[in-house]
Amino acid sequence: MELIFLGTGGAWGLPEHSCPCATCRHLRAKGEHRGRTSLWLEGPAKLLIDPGPDLRAQLMRENLPRPDAVLITHEHGDHFLGLDELLCYRRAVPAQDWRPIPVYASAAAWEQIEPRFGYLLGSLLEKRLALPGQALAGFPFGRDLSCQPVKTDHGPMPKGSVGYRFAVNQPGGSLTLGYTSDMVSLSEPDAFAGLDCLVCQCHFFNEPQVNRANHLSLQRALEFLGRWRPGAVFFVHLSCQDYLPGDETVNAMLKKYAPADPLRAPDGAPYAIPRDQDSWQAAVERVFTDRGLDLPAKVAWDGLRVGW
Repeated sequence: MELIFLGTGGAWGLPEHSCPCATCRHLRAKGEHRGRTSLWLEGPAKLLIDPGPDLRAQLMRENLPRPDAVLITHEHGDHFLGLDELLCYRRAVPAQDWRPIPVYASAAAWEQIEPRFGYLLGSLLEKRLALPGQALAGFPFGRDLSCQPVKTDHGPMPKGSVGYRFAVNQPGGSLTLGYTSDMVSLSEPDAFAGLDCLVCQCHFFNEPQVNRANHLSLQRALEFLGRWRPGAVFFVHLSCQDYLPGDETVNAMLKKYAPADPLRAPDGAPYAIPRDQDSWQAAVERVFTDRGLDLPAKVAWDGLRVGW
């Protein structure tokens, strides 16, 4: 079983083009970047999760084959606008040998996706429903691979927002994985409890005073992780939207979110806002240690591969 992080950034990627904030300037100087968050899970089947606008480059970078199925978490563009890029697989085989790729999304998500990509249905893609609380039906799901959508709250706009919980049977034993996607809360608080591995959104470091984006912060994620206790957690969907002391001109922009009560070290001092891969990883490790949260935690990067 292998999980590939195709992209690990937020809706605009990192650094955002022309963004003058200190985080984006720092990332440009380092030559570090993150594409829009997308995952590839390969084992009993090949699954593409959240095909965003950067999909073509991501598929080429990893040299990936046709997926057996595509899973979409919700109807925001950074999670489905790459569907068109899957045409490359249909063009590469004789027409009589082609079978449409199953694509799963909730009914509410399809209401937004189908008007945009309806011309692909029946030829390139096969529309299937992801119903919260019900295992996904049809190939490639069955005895060796199951997946259950989990209803999540990502605010009032994406009414069809879901995460996914997977169970895989393989020669070495069973494996359970989860992907929260974008969320701020969920109706079943323990839906992601007890997993071997969790891929968790981490859009902010600190919980904002007003979370207009309805995204999960590391600060809020700590509440969930302390209860869920996964075997390991990987953080994705990082942004530059934390209010950064010393960057006052850009902090006034709408995209910056001041913290309600920032994460603090045991001495009471706020943790420094991480800006790149190394500082994010160091900050997560320190926060977990200071809070006695004893579980492996890694800030994922584009191209990271994890195997079981």
